[in-house]
Amino acid sequence: MPEIFRFKQFSIRQNPKVFKVGTDSVLLGCLAEVSPAQNILDIGTGTGLLALMCAQRNGQAHITALDSETEAVETAKENAENSPFASRISVVHAELGDFTSSLLFDYIICNPPYFQKSELLHRKYPIARHQLTLDYDLLLRKSAKLLSGTGTAGFIFPFEEEENILCPAEKYGLFPQKIVRISGIKTGKVRRTFLELSKTYNNLIIKELYVEETPRIRSEEYKNLTREFYL
Repeated sequence: MPEIFRFKQFSIRQNPKVFKVGTDSVLLGCLAEVSPAQNILDIGTGTGLLALMCAQRNGQAHITALDSETEAVETAKENAENSPFASRISVVHAELGDFTSSLLFDYIICNPPYFQKSELLHRKYPIARHQLTLDYDLLLRKSAKLLSGTGTAGFIFPFEEEENILCPAEKYGLFPQKIVRISGIKTGKVRRTFLELSKTYNNLIIKELYVEETPRIRSEEYKNLTREFYL
């Protein structure tokens, strides 16, 4: 039997060949300011989780869910079709480098691969975890082309990669609007960065967030942030 991860308004059927539901994607889906967007692009959709979260949080938007892997596309389509948001999600099978659109997007969301090509491949999810078909430079270059003039791109990645995103982003005319540095536990090290970029300069907002107050005890901020999704 396939493993099912149930949220309040939809369920995710997980595929052994597709990266599973994780805290990073849930945080990204909750932190992203998608409410004003009419058209959203989810790059590397995997199971379709972020597309579904965006559809739940924004009742008007159309979401294009893009992935290069056949198993991911099939899984994302099934999860979208079995959700209340099926009519607003289109799953597209394409490499980001080859993807073109006459439509510009108001929000681009992505939980990109973390590991460099040269590192030991992740045993179960080599494409999802390693920059084999998607690296930061490609992500930023294509985001700049696909974003509308007032659009925003939201990403989550390891904290130590912050400068590797921020420096090339400016080269493509993308500027930080919000940075949230995320710790697993209140007294722990920062592990992840949530970043929003746009084509305009604004006052940069920098915040901190921790997932757990103490081991296995979720923080109130995290519970409030995710309460519309977790059962």
